[in-house]
Amino acid sequence: MTRACFFYLGSLLALCLCWGAIGVTVAGAADLTPQQMLEQLSPAEKEALAKKYGVELPGEKGGAVTVNNPPVVKARPLENSEIEGEFKAPAAADEKLTLAKPVAVDSPVTKISGQAAAEALELRRGFADFVAESKALKVDTNLRQFGYELFAGTPSTFAPVTDVPVPAEYVLGPGDELKVQLFGKTNQQLAMIVDREGVIAFPEIGPLNVAGMSFAQARAYIAEQVKEKTIGVSVSITMGELRSIRVFALGEVSQPGSYLVSGLATLSQALFVSGGVKKIGSLRKIQLKRDGQLVTTIDLYDFLLKGDTSADVRLLPGDVVFVPPVGATVGVAGEVMRPAIYELRTEKSLGDLLTLAGGLRPTAFREKALIERVGENGIRSVQEVALQDAGLQTTLRNHDLIKIFSILDYEKNPVFLVGNVKRPSKYAWKEGMRLSSLVSGPDQLMPETYLDYALIEREAADNREPELVRFSLADLLNGKAEADLLLQPRDKVYIFHRSHFRQAPMVTISGQVQSPGSYELKRSMRLVDLLLSSGGLRKTADPSEAELYRTDPVSKEVSLSRYSLAAALAGVNDQNPLLQDSDRLVVHSIWETKQRFTVRALGEVNNPGSYELAAGMRVADLVFAAGNLTPRAYLKQAEITHFDIVNGEERVTRHESFDLTAALQGDAEANQLLAPYDVITVRTLSNWRGAESVTLAGEFKFPGTYPIEEGERLSSVIKRAGGFLPEAYLDAAFFTRESIRQDQQQQIDEMVRRLEREINLTQASIGRENPQSLALQRNQTELVAAQKILEAAKRVKATGRLVIQLSDVKALANSEFDLALRDGDVLRVPKRPEEVHIIGQVYNSSSQLYRPGDDRDDYIQRSGGLTNFADKGSIYVVRANGEVDPQKGWWRSREIHPGDVIVVPEKLDRFYAIESALDWSKVLMQVGVGVASMKTLGIL
Repeated sequence: MTRACFFYLGSLLALCLCWGAIGVTVAGAADLTPQQMLEQLSPAEKEALAKKYGVELPGEKGGAVTVNNPPVVKARPLENSEIEGEFKAPAAADEKLTLAKPVAVDSPVTKISGQAAAEALELRRGFADFVAESKALKVDTNLRQFGYELFAGTPSTFAPVTDVPVPAEYVLGPGDELKVQLFGKTNQQLAMIVDREGVIAFPEIGPLNVAGMSFAQARAYIAEQVKEKTIGVSVSITMGELRSIRVFALGEVSQPGSYLVSGLATLSQALFVSGGVKKIGSLRKIQLKRDGQLVTTIDLYDFLLKGDTSADVRLLPGDVVFVPPVGATVGVAGEVMRPAIYELRTEKSLGDLLTLAGGLRPTAFREKALIERVGENGIRSVQEVALQDAGLQTTLRNHDLIKIFSILDYEKNPVFLVGNVKRPSKYAWKEGMRLSSLVSGPDQLMPETYLDYALIEREAADNREPELVRFSLADLLNGKAEADLLLQPRDKVYIFHRSHFRQAPMVTISGQVQSPGSYELKRSMRLVDLLLSSGGLRKTADPSEAELYRTDPVSKEVSLSRYSLAAALAGVNDQNPLLQDSDRLVVHSIWETKQRFTVRALGEVNNPGSYELAAGMRVADLVFAAGNLTPRAYLKQAEITHFDIVNGEERVTRHESFDLTAALQGDAEANQLLAPYDVITVRTLSNWRGAESVTLAGEFKFPGTYPIEEGERLSSVIKRAGGFLPEAYLDAAFFTRESIRQDQQQQIDEMVRRLEREINLTQASIGRENPQSLALQRNQTELVAAQKILEAAKRVKATGRLVIQLSDVKALANSEFDLALRDGDVLRVPKRPEEVHIIGQVYNSSSQLYRPGDDRDDYIQRSGGLTNFADKGSIYVVRANGEVDPQKGWWRSREIHPGDVIVVPEKLDRFYAIESALDWSKVLMQVGVGVASMKTLGIL
């Protein structure tokens, strides 16, 4: 048996052994062999399964895999390298100034008190600001080595391809396939593979040796042989599947070794398949060796910078692609097109390096660049060069770092117009330029421009400090020559708004206007102008009188005057005074002088609440204002409550009954006038009840929701629903009531709270025990079991079930189970169930088909039997009607009926670690019964 067969059987065995571990479930798996089970999987499932357990699936043709389009794997992370890290040297002192740490609490500065301490603190802050703003020019030296990102995403395979044309110079070898089509006298298609001897077996012609020939030579040779040895036959020859060749990728590649690649693979593809070049490997001197001899050297920079792939030769079997260590490297940072670390080959000068980096950016500062260099003595030095003429001929050394800075944002010849003008902007300065060139007339100014004062901020010629030149804008606009000053480069001309020199006068209005607030005082502004500026009066405003508070500008005393807003709006001049700065007008509400009263309507009205008392308002008016009476209102008699003031000293409450029907019909005595704060109470009809209903679901002739009267019995509603259907299983009737559900849920919640509290206390006490004691380990195991029971108890929800025994309607009518119904009651009568449920400590909690004659133990046995934690003596059965059969005593029958739930509880000795006042048997019983109820309802 061949090695491939052994490998295939080993892979199949490994897959079969791990079959159960991966959780694969196949219908009828017990009747299938492992080989058949494996064959049922899809190719994707086979591949995922093999990958998970570290085995390989055999391919066709001895492991060769044909891939039309090589997939691309995830990007290979570019590792940090020593070369890249060396260029990240600490910043020089001229690039980053580090402030000293803050002065300690006990320093002399902090001991200075008063004005001296404040001045010292201000000095320190000023110096910190100075240092923060005095940073030297710097460039980003966080550089990457150029070109290595080419290998960030590498194809996972370079297997033979079938959709690429084969070049004429392709050299044939063992494994290549030739497709020959004969036509003419004979029409035939042949597929011939070059064997290990380099020969193809051509029918009727014999063996032909084609190894070592190019595809063009082999095609001509075969055509010639066919022409010589056959008559009337022409031939067409194409390439079929290409052979795979083995090459070596060695040196500084990510994964050096031997690789199987396509016969059309080139040197660059060998680099890709080996993971790419490391950052300590050269991109510029990659060698191709064949039979120990150097064939060619490839420079990948030609790929990246010129797009030249002419040196990317095709590989032959046994070729070696060798990557030597990286050569001299130089970094260039700053204002170049491609800041990076470059490997030098023939480049010697700074100009050559800039060519590699794509040239300078337009913003580069050409008069000065820095070369940071490590000398032969290991000392760093800095050299300045100009990026022009002789500076570009500067010879570079290994590990130089060239920093090219940006030009400054400084502009030589602008002038600026700033302030209250229509077109504030930057303008170009010209020789002989004057102020009138910027401000030629009033039409260039915004409203309320201050004309008496303007200024020019100018840089002094000797020390470049700012100085101010003042001028009169009014004189400039009037054409006075002394105001039309000459401008200098970088002058800033400021034109001001008049509010810069004095606070604008303001007046204020408040109260019952649309937009109260402060408004700017305009010339000749009067009271009505302010009133209209604020949006006018509100509907609740009192137009008869408003108050004007005026502040004397000298003494600051406040005087009060009153004016009629109605008269002012009507045009009466003496009621519409001129306003002054800081005047405040107050507009009052009409409700400040008029009292509002309310009355209330309570009880059976549609909109009970408080309502405004109107003049002449009576009882019927208030009832209609409250939305009229509800159907529950008692019409014969209502009550009105009065609040009387006795002698102006106390309030006395007085209740009075009246005929509500008569009041609504307009009877003068009953429909009495209302006084402030009166309260009308409309009573509810005696024994009024809302609509109540019950629900009948399941096997009834007419299931649904039925309204009920007070005291109506269960048998009555069942009779109204048409009685039971023949398929109804009365033993499993499920009757629920909301009040019972709430009580049950409250008990369950209380049990859960107590159990959780006891578990927490026990957990705290166990934590104080010796970690090495056996008792601690046992208690922890018991605690885990108790926590599982707690989680199960939290999931149990009360159903509100009331256990009843149903029979036919006639028998039910006089029985104890003929319940008086309440609103929300639900009765479900299912069909006869076909299953029996087994839950608890069995090996397979399940539902089984009911089998007549089988007892409790038969069902438990078919569920796998009892576990080691099962309490054999406490097994109980929850019957389909909700009753719990404890199954204890010799007289108890172990007979099982359809719909029953067999509950196998856990041993109580597993919970001795919990010293709780709870009865564990009761806890387990409630959990079991709760789960059984959900089984019966179909929730689980």
